[in-house]
Amino acid sequence: MGAVIRSGLWWLCLCTAPLVLAGIELFHPSGFSKDPGMYAYLCASQPYNPRYWALGYFGPEWWFTLHVIQLPLLGLVSVGLWLTMHGIEDGIAAVCAWLSRIATFIFLLSYTSLDSIGGIGLGRTMLNMQALEAAGKLNAQQMDGAVLLLETNWADPWIGGMGSVVSLTGSWAIFAASVFAAAALFLTRKAPWPALILLIGFGWEIQVSHASPHGPIGFALLVIAAAWIRLASMPSAAPRAPSVVTAAG
Repeated sequence: MGAVIRSGLWWLCLCTAPLVLAGIELFHPSGFSKDPGMYAYLCASQPYNPRYWALGYFGPEWWFTLHVIQLPLLGLVSVGLWLTMHGIEDGIAAVCAWLSRIATFIFLLSYTSLDSIGGIGLGRTMLNMQALEAAGKLNAQQMDGAVLLLETNWADPWIGGMGSVVSLTGSWAIFAASVFAAAALFLTRKAPWPALILLIGFGWEIQVSHASPHGPIGFALLVIAAAWIRLASMPSAAPRAPSVVTAAG
């Protein structure tokens, strides 16, 4: 891969993609699962309420759209994290680099599953349920049964939207990926240490939650860390010493 392509991917995957994610996660609510409940909150648009952190929620259409946008962007972030380990091939740093790559791969698999089930799939199911109810094809009792099924899936210990195996695996994997990446970059002196602290901060915030407020904070930290690392690695534009021309005697 050429240096120009690698540089372009760096800015796309580690700055542009997380910047967009930071913006859309401002409209990803959190803390609604217990009160009023997942379906009761997500089934309709909601006004701003600081209790749920999001600046706004626009209904199940937005829940579906949000995760459609989020899924490929998280893929780009994963590519970017893999890219940060380029050229680290010796010693303990190489071990840390490969551990970061493995953790990034696990994060990508887990979050693809999580977003597909609890994001895209859930959003479309809510919209289809409402369409069937409006068409008279689902009565109130059938709707109650469908809502119960969705709530059960949301709280499922394996595939649920929070605290499940798939959710926790992805959350801890992104934290591990950022820690090992920071360790590899530190050992090879490829990045300034303050930027590496921000990189670890990104992993921790996303480990807590990708919804607001942790998601926007985490992805903003990644943008700053990635830009700092990239700019610090560029050759300095120091002035060249004037050449001395001597005449032959």
